[in-house]
Amino acid sequence: MASHLLDVRNLEVRFPSPGGEVRCVEDLSFTLEPGGTLGVVGESGSGKSLSALALLGLLPGARVTGEALFQGEDLLALPPRRLQALRGRRLSMIFQDPMTSLNPSHTLGEQLMEGLRHHLGLGRAQARSRALDWLAQVGVPAPEARMGQYAFELSGGLRQRVLIAMALACGPELLIADEPTTALDVTVQAQILDLIRAQQLQRGMALILVSHDLAVVADTCAQLRVMYAGRTVEEGPTRTVLADPRHPYTAGLIRSSVFGLHPREPLQELPGQVPDLGRPPTGCRFHDRCPLAVDLCRASEPALTDAGGRRWRCPFPLEAP
Repeated sequence: MASHLLDVRNLEVRFPSPGGEVRCVEDLSFTLEPGGTLGVVGESGSGKSLSALALLGLLPGARVTGEALFQGEDLLALPPRRLQALRGRRLSMIFQDPMTSLNPSHTLGEQLMEGLRHHLGLGRAQARSRALDWLAQVGVPAPEARMGQYAFELSGGLRQRVLIAMALACGPELLIADEPTTALDVTVQAQILDLIRAQQLQRGMALILVSHDLAVVADTCAQLRVMYAGRTVEEGPTRTVLADPRHPYTAGLIRSSVFGLHPREPLQELPGQVPDLGRPPTGCRFHDRCPLAVDLCRASEPALTDAGGRRWRCPFPLEAP
């Protein structure tokens, strides 16, 4: 029996382009235990969402290579029918944009009940009862009325809650949450995150949380992976990485977020932007934004340094504060 729930090895995602293939995710490797929590952070364009979608086979047109062993089965090599049987039942995802994720031509109730009937074999009455219960659990008011409505009739926050209910309803072993609370106010964010934590405790569910919010990741995830321009630049125990970052990019993210706000210091801007992956810079991909870069950083791409459960991709790591 596999020792890990999920074991990702050398994952790469490439898209065709007129100038040749563009590598959007490279050399991604990590493991996740049953009930474990992994946070993935980085700016837009860092490859966070692409890597999550690749694991579930949801990137048509992309060439995905490597291995993603889910309890010993390679998700990247499974026949479509087997992968469809796993998605929504044992593997589930909360997508970032609920308006494009919900079917506009079917009622919310039909969409919730479809997964319950297909994956759990419930009758229509049982599926309806379970769907109503989940809508109530995620804080959707008047769930009976919502069952007959369409996605365009709900606010963005309510649509997101419906997506969360759909993702959790079949009791998955692994939940991938891509910015699951973006459209919700702070109070509801806390309620949804508490619900996800409760499901973890009750079911031993593992969680991969993709987020821009370092505070949410710090409060939710035991392990952290920082991505930049398609590569992992730092990873390790969340609280250790955030308290003692070794990569300059990680430190920059912390300084530019409310999580790293010091009472006497303003937020600090992280200048520049993620490079065009169609024309990636030579050497370290962060060198043109890094205040500590030297000629070596521009000449060669650094490998990941492994040091006691922590890894970082920088030849000149920051010293502990």
